[in-house]
Amino acid sequence: MRAERQRKVLAAKSPAEAMTGTPDQLTLAEFITSGGYDRHVRSMRLSYRRRRDQLVAAVAEHAPHIPVTGIAAGLHAVLELPPGTERSVLREAARNGLALEGLSRFCHDPGTPGPDGLVVGYGSPPDHAFGAALEALCRVLS
Repeated sequence: MRAERQRKVLAAKSPAEAMTGTPDQLTLAEFITSGGYDRHVRSMRLSYRRRRDQLVAAVAEHAPHIPVTGIAAGLHAVLELPPGTERSVLREAARNGLALEGLSRFCHDPGTPGPDGLVVGYGSPPDHAFGAALEALCRVLS
């Protein structure tokens, strides 16, 4: 059965995917067919939803002047900053050990200034570091 799966994977690969490891693909295929992937996605969805809720609550408490926007799905939220503050907030965030992106980085036309803001990825920090990262963010925003 394993040899049959491997044959199917190899047959489906295009030449452009020649560098993709077959063992990795077979492992992913097993993860999906066993239902493990589905269980993982459901579990992580709840975990990330809790993190987003914590982020929204902490910003509302410590920096109520900063709206948190973006859809309540995924792994990022956008924090709207007062005009002219994005660069200084990013510098202070870096001093506090936070790796954040400014909203201006995602502007389609770099010559046209957009709103100031932060793109906060709340999925990256490990569980043991999330609380400290959230506290550091609140210090920067206050």
